Amino acid sequence: MAIDRYRIIMIVAVLVAAASTFGVYRIIGNMRASERVVTQSVVVAAQDVSEGAALTREALTVTELPLVAIPAGAFVSVDSVIERVARVAIFKGEAIVPGRLAPAGTTAGIEVKISPGKRAMAVRIDDVTGLSGLMQPNSRVDVLVTLRDEENAAGRISKLFMSNMRVLSVGAQVERGTDGQAITAASAMLEVTPDEAERLAVAMREGSIQLVLRGYGDPDSIRTNGARPSDVLRQLRNGAAPEARREPAPAAPRPRERAVPPPVAPAPVVARPVQRPAPVVNDSVTVKIYRGDRLSQQKFETRKDSVRRDTLQSPS
Repeated sequence: MAIDRYRIIMIVAVLVAAASTFGVYRIIGNMRASERVVTQSVVVAAQDVSEGAALTREALTVTELPLVAIPAGAFVSVDSVIERVARVAIFKGEAIVPGRLAPAGTTAGIEVKISPGKRAMAVRIDDVTGLSGLMQPNSRVDVLVTLRDEENAAGRISKLFMSNMRVLSVGAQVERGTDGQAITAASAMLEVTPDEAERLAVAMREGSIQLVLRGYGDPDSIRTNGARPSDVLRQLRNGAAPEARREPAPAAPRPRERAVPPPVAPAPVVARPVQRPAPVVNDSVTVKIYRGDRLSQQKFETRKDSVRRDTLQSPS
């Protein structure tokens, strides 16, 4: 009987250990499954794609990306984006999304670079007008026009009348070169509004224009009054143009000072006689009487005139 009891206990212990091991295994498996990153296949650029270029099969690849990192609308098939034109530059490893592509059916060319509501207008340039070839696609320029001054028939005026204009292309080149070399071309394509196109056409016909290169990240537009030959001659006669002087800021009003009265001399101290207090005179006299072991007191009234007389006649 004892052997059967030990056998039952052993079987129960083995079953409990097996159940505990299976439970721990399930818990660990669930923890690993929760930590597993969910991925999805998306189409990304295998190389840099310039703005306005068509996507080729060699420029695309499929890779696995975490589901939380995939942008909305990303393509999952290479065939769905073949021959689509990039509206903006796409860099290597970047997911292909509809927002970076031109509408389906658009052909590669400068039309893709034109912003909605604007136009592309060609401007004739030379080595001077084109900044000796240093102007590149996507540069920002100001347009300077020089024409006859209507107020002075014999004079001319130069003025900046367009600011922060985008250069779409220089000659046949629509993308900025990575080598930074100068571009020699006979024309430049500017992005303008219809109203700016009209004024630019008048400026090119009635006078001459010149492009002024702007610095990177300088979107501010400056208003000028224009320059005339008389302004240049006046500056030559008077020397360098004087710098604008700043008027000093008005000084804050000083608080009014209060008149300080002269010091008042202290009043002289007058010595006063010291008054001594009058002697205290008792109006009664108490007499203690002893009769054996008994003590008694008796009070007697005194006359003021007799006391005062005794006080005045007391020996000094």
